[in-house]
Amino acid sequence: MNGVLNNQARGDSTLRQHSSQLSRPENGHTRKRQRKRKACDTCRHRKIKCEVTTKSKCSFCSKANIPCSLVDYRRQRELRNQNMVDRLETNIQRMEAHFQKIGFNLGEDVNGSSLFDRFQQSDESSSSSPAGNADFITDAGDWNSEPIHLDAEQDLAADTQNLYRTLVEPASDEVDPVIAKDLPCFYVPRCFTDTPNAGFSTLSSEGTKWITHKMEGASVDNLQSFLSLGLHQGSNRGPLEGLFADKAFSPLPPKDEIILLVNDYLQQFNSLCPVFQPSSLLSLCEENNLQGLLNFPGRWASLNVVLAIGYMVRIKNTSIVQADRQKSWLFMKNALAVLNELCFGLPDLWTVQALVGMILFLLGTLSNQPCGYLISSVMRICHVIRLERSDNGSALSPEELEQRRRVFWIAYCLDKEISLRVGTPLAQRDDDMDVLLPMEVPLDNIGTLSTTNQQGTFNVFRSMCELALIRSQVYKHLYSVRAADRPLVEMAAAVEMLNQKLQEWKDSIPVEFQPESRRISAFPKSPLAVTLLFLHLSYFNCLITIHRVTAVWGSRLGMDLIERNSVYNLPHPVVFMSKSLCTNAATASINLLKYIPQSNITVIGILIYYPIFASKTLSSTIVQNPRDTSRIYHIQLIMQVETFVSSLVLDTPNEGIDGLLKDCAEYRSLAETAVREATQICRG
Repeated sequence: MNGVLNNQARGDSTLRQHSSQLSRPENGHTRKRQRKRKACDTCRHRKIKCEVTTKSKCSFCSKANIPCSLVDYRRQRELRNQNMVDRLETNIQRMEAHFQKIGFNLGEDVNGSSLFDRFQQSDESSSSSPAGNADFITDAGDWNSEPIHLDAEQDLAADTQNLYRTLVEPASDEVDPVIAKDLPCFYVPRCFTDTPNAGFSTLSSEGTKWITHKMEGASVDNLQSFLSLGLHQGSNRGPLEGLFADKAFSPLPPKDEIILLVNDYLQQFNSLCPVFQPSSLLSLCEENNLQGLLNFPGRWASLNVVLAIGYMVRIKNTSIVQADRQKSWLFMKNALAVLNELCFGLPDLWTVQALVGMILFLLGTLSNQPCGYLISSVMRICHVIRLERSDNGSALSPEELEQRRRVFWIAYCLDKEISLRVGTPLAQRDDDMDVLLPMEVPLDNIGTLSTTNQQGTFNVFRSMCELALIRSQVYKHLYSVRAADRPLVEMAAAVEMLNQKLQEWKDSIPVEFQPESRRISAFPKSPLAVTLLFLHLSYFNCLITIHRVTAVWGSRLGMDLIERNSVYNLPHPVVFMSKSLCTNAATASINLLKYIPQSNITVIGILIYYPIFASKTLSSTIVQNPRDTSRIYHIQLIMQVETFVSSLVLDTPNEGIDGLLKDCAEYRSLAETAVREATQICRG
């Protein structure tokens, strides 16, 4: 017994010697312990006691009504720890998925315990068993070929800490920015939950309980308040923060004016193209959220885009367009001023919505040139926040899931629209997405029309998304680089296949809503009449786009197919009707011109493309066959489009409208010249 006590005493004395050696540097002076900062900058400068009385300020700063830096330091430390945990959880989830892919089952071991249970057991055994700690140190020592001395313990700990910081923290000394709600780092994987489900979001109620349990009952109010919309002490900018100067071309109007503009946008534009969720958009108009909104580029740009479109939809008369049009462009400049932050910063759903709103505004103002670059950025950001993937197992509410699907499908439709208009490649391929279509009967009934017998509904927005899928196939099979090298027989087969898909889509629509030149007359006063009109114009445009490939061959198509390919089994007869189908579709598009609302300039700018494209089709048909019996009627239709465009001329010069007028005049001139020359040949 005495031997044991003597050995213990000798061990204690040895340990004290080593500890004294560690605390005494080589020069013999005692190393002074560094104290952590516990006071804010103001209290430390005044040399007064700093007491935190609220969650936002200390007592002195609260009485003096000045900003306090103490809470910022603590909040940044909490966020750094939270981001560290998020990165580790994401990396572990990826590692587990990789191991399961190569054949390792990490869910259970041979004894049936889960991975999470083994982590807990290893933690308990390591904390309670000295032998376990010794084994751990021995194993860790095998990583380094050099022996570990007790004198170098502090250096080893410092190196380990530096290595850990290098792995989980960015190289910059700045604090990690706010992580948006849509990023996958807030998803708790299954391996940490010890439950059979697929996991949950840390922002849900279940996630809050899980974090509280892991923190042994500690409060998570700071994290929740920081993630709330009203707190603006952080920002969602990325590592390029401060590189681009913030500039507001026009200050925001008063709160009451903002609410009126937002309501005008929701009633006259968002009901047609539901880019924003009304509750989320109206929450930006609150007083505490408007302050410091410039620090959040996605929300700042979204609100300014809404205000810009709100001013545009207010324009009812072209004679007084000047003032509201100038205000509209000033707010659009506010949104475009943070375009660099939107593209290079941390992405979220607000960023996608802001960029989509910019595209719609530019299309409505006939400024189509930047839209191709913007839609490419939109689709890339959609991939980052995983909008293109299905939401199975997500902890988001049904309303939030539906809104995410709507935003993606609006961007998808714009991608196909811009690609076929301009002739640029698609930014989103169908092979890289598995997101579901919007709900047939959404909870808010946006985009739905009741049938005449009131026994069913028709979702116009969902039907537009289905048509966009067909338009994607049209580009792939007829207008892509690979399709340009295909033989004529394969192009004819592709035209037949795409025409069949388009007709199947048309047949799936209720008869009273099917695209015909006079169907829209039943809904002249309905708010969704514009959406239905857009659907019909898109259908006729898609029909022209499909058949114009074979329509250029005319009556020579059959002989060319036989001579070039030695094919005796001719394609479907519909391929030989391509020219008449294009002509009829173009005529129907121009006849729908009278239903375009004169009071909504933004909608006019988006829809005017279709009648002009139809004029080009009719002009091409007349040039190919100037002796056609319908040539005079077709020239009158072209002149009708030209007259409509000329009525859009505003007081100030507009390059977009001037370009459209030149195009219409050129189409009319080509058709009239062809008819005049054919008439002279017949008389001569």
